[in-house]
Amino acid sequence: MPNFTQEQLEKITTDIFEAGGVPSDEAPIIAELLVASNLTGHDSHGVLRIPQYMGLIESGL
Repeated sequence: MPNFTQEQLEKITTDIFEAGGVPSDEAPIIAELLVASNLTGHDSHGVLRIPQYMGLIESGL
C-alpha cells in the first residue's frame, strides 16, 4: 500500500473535488477535514468517502 504525506493527500483530495466541480475555495476545506478524520483514527469518515461524495455531487445532491 502506498504511503502519502498529509500534504500530498490533501492536494490529491482537493484536486479530485475541484475536478468534480467543487469551488476552489471549498475543495481544500473538504480535503483538510477528510484527511484530518483519517489522521485522528476515524478512517470511516476520511478519504474513504471520496467516491461516495463524488457520486452525490455527480447526481446533483
